[in-house]
Amino acid sequence: MVILCFLDLIIKMKKITINIPSGRYLIAVSGGPDSMALLDIVRKTKSYLEVAHVNYHKRDSAKNDETLLRRYCKKYKIKIHVLNIYPDDVKGNFQSYARKVRYEYFSKLSKKNKLEAVLLGHHLDDHLETYLMQIKKNIGVKYYGLNKTNEIFNIKVIRPLLQYEKRDLIKYCEVNNIEYGIDESNFSDVYTRNRIRHSEIEKMSLKQKKELVKTINNKNKEKQIEDKNVERYLKIDTYYLNEFLNLKYLVAYLRRLFPNKSDRHYQDMIKQLSTSKHCLFTNKNLFLVKEYGMIKIFNKPKDYSYTFNNLLALNNKAYKYFKIRKNGSSKQAVYLNEKDFPITIRNYKQNDSIKMRYGTKKINRFFIDNKISLYERLTWPIMLNSEGSAILVPEIGCDINHYSKKPNVFMIKL
Repeated sequence: MVILCFLDLIIKMKKITINIPSGRYLIAVSGGPDSMALLDIVRKTKSYLEVAHVNYHKRDSAKNDETLLRRYCKKYKIKIHVLNIYPDDVKGNFQSYARKVRYEYFSKLSKKNKLEAVLLGHHLDDHLETYLMQIKKNIGVKYYGLNKTNEIFNIKVIRPLLQYEKRDLIKYCEVNNIEYGIDESNFSDVYTRNRIRHSEIEKMSLKQKKELVKTINNKNKEKQIEDKNVERYLKIDTYYLNEFLNLKYLVAYLRRLFPNKSDRHYQDMIKQLSTSKHCLFTNKNLFLVKEYGMIKIFNKPKDYSYTFNNLLALNNKAYKYFKIRKNGSSKQAVYLNEKDFPITIRNYKQNDSIKMRYGTKKINRFFIDNKISLYERLTWPIMLNSEGSAILVPEIGCDINHYSKKPNVFMIKL
């Protein structure tokens, strides 16, 4: 049975209520009024808690924040963990690095000390700022604003204060004589979040904020429907072109396949798919190909290569993409002698060619002439002799030096 802890505090006619299951929690505390208020509220519940603090040493007041937090934890006999990060240790974007390091730290502490979740002091203004930043960046997100509960680095994260404004939490600290620090970097407009806070959030009335919350909630409901459809699309790997271009949530689908691009980028992809005869888009090993009026989505097949030292080793072998038999068609036949060994059979590679009776033929030309899909090309088996020359390509034939009316090997493409 889940026991719920309810805490009601009257603060100048403002009622603050948090509702969290009784349990074992790690509270991430910066020393600011938001997280200090959360710490004090949770301390008064029946839950067991430990505190995690990350000191980045980027500002003059950082040491003071750590000191006041240690003082609070000592007073109430709360276990505290502190991680020190120094600016000179950081490479690349500091904000991205800082986020990664702190959540990895929270996850490690939680698992080590058997804590169920991390509690964060994010509030209503943080929620709205995050949403406005997402809209300005115009890049797809998993959730608009801040989710009350989610998972980061394999640890559950809970934000119990999302319905309260920052000023509510400052009032809580003042009424309850909770010492807190001020991050002076919040006053600077160097960061996008600060600019949004100063130019938009701080000018909103509570009524305007609630209206924006409704907008965010509606967008998240729409996104749930969108995500369900995209999941359905992901189960299909082949489309007719018109069918693909008419998918209702096509941009969302492309965003899932090729993340972290602007909407303009996805529109350019759609335009190219609509107008080009052939095109290919890749994301690591993922391929999206338009060819012969079809759309194909697949993971790039792994390269393969097998070596055979004699004719006996070849006999009646079957593999994923080919098999060796004693009988077959003329375009699968080859005559092998001792000097051809060791034989290698591998997948096709760009610029492979074979010497036929009527001249050297680029294998890719055969694929084009016969409308062979890219996926099949990438897995098509090629036989090479000891000198590394292609001597057999099934469905094309063998080279001029290995043609015989009495072939001794047949390679069949699977």
